[in-house]
Amino acid sequence: MYWRKSELNTDAQLFTRINAGTDNEGWRILYYYNLYRLGLTVLLLVLASPIIQQISTAEASFTLLIPICGIAVISVLTFISIKLRRPALHIQAHFLFVLDIVFITMLTLSQHLLDSSTLILYVTTAAATAVLFHLKVSLAYTTAIAAVIFYKDYLEIVDGTVILENYYLTPLLVVGLYSVVVIVGTVANRSRVVQTVVEEQENVLADLDQINQVVLDQLDLGVIFLDQKLNIILINQSATSMISEFINDRNRLVGELSEVLSVYLKIPKSKGFNFRINNKELGFSTLPLRNGYLVQIEDQTSIQKQIQQSKLASIGRMASAISHEIRNPLSAINHAAQLLMPQNPEDSEDTELIQIIRTHSKRIDEIIESVLSRSRPGKAQRKPLQLQPWLKVFIDTFHETVSPGDVTLSTSGGDGSVMFDPTQLEQIITNLCQNSIKYAKPRDGKLKIRFYVGSVWDGTPYLDITDNGQGVKTEDIDMLFEPFHTSDSKSTGLGLFLVKEFCNFNGADIEYVKGTHRHGFRITFQQPGAENEQLPEPNNELLQQTPQEPEPA
Repeated sequence: MYWRKSELNTDAQLFTRINAGTDNEGWRILYYYNLYRLGLTVLLLVLASPIIQQISTAEASFTLLIPICGIAVISVLTFISIKLRRPALHIQAHFLFVLDIVFITMLTLSQHLLDSSTLILYVTTAAATAVLFHLKVSLAYTTAIAAVIFYKDYLEIVDGTVILENYYLTPLLVVGLYSVVVIVGTVANRSRVVQTVVEEQENVLADLDQINQVVLDQLDLGVIFLDQKLNIILINQSATSMISEFINDRNRLVGELSEVLSVYLKIPKSKGFNFRINNKELGFSTLPLRNGYLVQIEDQTSIQKQIQQSKLASIGRMASAISHEIRNPLSAINHAAQLLMPQNPEDSEDTELIQIIRTHSKRIDEIIESVLSRSRPGKAQRKPLQLQPWLKVFIDTFHETVSPGDVTLSTSGGDGSVMFDPTQLEQIITNLCQNSIKYAKPRDGKLKIRFYVGSVWDGTPYLDITDNGQGVKTEDIDMLFEPFHTSDSKSTGLGLFLVKEFCNFNGADIEYVKGTHRHGFRITFQQPGAENEQLPEPNNELLQQTPQEPEPA
């Protein structure tokens, strides 16, 4: 087996990265090793105190006290150099290891004062070199230590003090020393490789987190990752702008949103919920994860606005297509019907048929005119209105346009100040009242339309227009504001569509509210201070779930 040059270069580059990546770890290991050295010197002084009393002061000073105290002083100074990280790590490490080998050798050769037990100290030094250096370097140190050990035995043989029966212990010690170095060095090198790979993976994951954050910030969809305690782990800019008022300084969800979200997170397989914040209907969907929840937020008003604009664009294109293709032949038909009208209509049998032609031609022309008017929407001229006084004037005016006894209008609730185009608001409420007269059909035959002014939890004002009729069928609720949707063959089906458009022009929402005894519509105006915003249609599903205000007596 052989290695190609490129592979050797790669291995060298990897080892370089390992050394660079584990530099801090190396200083930490050197610090603890130096701490061990300092503790060892104290232990040696305690162990050598009985021996010092048995020998002369000069001999004790030269063989024990001076080396041990010298190592202690060097250890203290080494702590300072480690903190300053000067000189370099490898220089300090080589210096300390060489110094320790010399120190241990002096103790070993000092007239057997500490016997052969000092040889075990070589193992710690050799193991430390295996941790800090490449295996080849630590093996070189081990070889030097082995040479010292064999030299000591050589001196004993020369002096004749060696015990041949126990001589086998020295080779075993050397073999054990090499084994420890190889094992520790292999494990240390692999640990460095693993640590480097882990650090590289952490860097990759950090880069991916930044990329994910950038991508998430580009989304119009709000994304939040919450832990089990509703602490925010990750949130993009869209979500922050949508729910900023419900995020506290500790990066945690609070307030009504937190309470509602806590309830829905406990519901298995929940389809989500809608929540109104600052005149916006936000749709929340949740996905349980192992360590938390993924919450997605959609701005329903923005989505509905896009849908509504798409409908308007479709109607505009249709209006442009039919205006020339239908009106010209329709005008010719109507003109021909006028020419066919006899001089004495009462005596002619064709008068009724001609009148049918003219009536339906007129109805078709009205439909075309309505469609064309919607393809050129006007801009709302919003003004501040006090709802209660304005409603009282409207009720008096509307009563004059209907037959006495047909309908009774009344108003209740508080008062609300809104920004709205008065003309368009009159068109909206007139259209709704006329729909009630036409379709409500109360059981007792006495139609009662009530206006109720109130406000939701965040102070947003609303107006309920309800009647005592039988309400709209459930299957028709979702189609109420669709263009050309009608149950009356004589209607254009554009009334409620126009109502919704007028509301949109004024930054308001309209929804159908189905109650227990009364049904009708709720117009939610802009929150005070938000006159520059415009809101498209809300989510009907949320509106059906909206609790009803107590009806006035």
